[in-house]
Amino acid sequence: MTSFSLLIPTAGRPELECALSSIVLQLAPEDEVIVIGDTLDDPLLHSQAIVESFGPQFRWIEHKDEEHTFGHRQLNAGIAAARGDYIHCQDDDDIWSDDALPSMRRAALQFPGRPFLFRFISRHHGQPFWDRYGLLAQDHVGGHCLVTPNTTGKVGKWSDRYQGDFDFVLDTVTLQGGIDNVIWRDEIIAVARPGAEHRQLVMEIAGRWPAFAA
Repeated sequence: MTSFSLLIPTAGRPELECALSSIVLQLAPEDEVIVIGDTLDDPLLHSQAIVESFGPQFRWIEHKDEEHTFGHRQLNAGIAAARGDYIHCQDDDDIWSDDALPSMRRAALQFPGRPFLFRFISRHHGQPFWDRYGLLAQDHVGGHCLVTPNTTGKVGKWSDRYQGDFDFVLDTVTLQGGIDNVIWRDEIIAVARPGAEHRQLVMEIAGRWPAFAA
């Protein structure tokens, strides 16, 4: 079966447990979730404990750098450690949709070896991105959109700037054969900064509420 590596950087946000709860019931045995701690300021022992409590498919690694870069250098470290056939990156205060991994699997089965641009619900007024089919441009496609084959030498880098997620998308698409090789998908696979009621529902479904106090 096609496997997926799902990557999350964290600097210790309490929403991390909800992010992990949103995907735990969707994992196949071959999948993995890698959480990369930004330990520049502190060791994030509480975050590590949360990750490890989800079981062996959830890996905790650390990447301490000389500065904070919105978790982007942590994601680059996670990409280097990823063992899955495909990679998807997420934020620690966002969640995967309840059909995220099934949607990725369907796409990979239909178009094996191709990069995909899915949609996600942005924190900007709930606007869905991508917001225009075929337009690969900053502020129209975000890092949450990309699901890419984990092919050596063909996965891009997150740059240090705030818009480094788009740099990662553009870099990867270029390495993977260009825009004509991309498969655009309508399914929404992530929700950015869901409300408290939505977060609680996700954790209750996963049987995780309240496992840890914020």
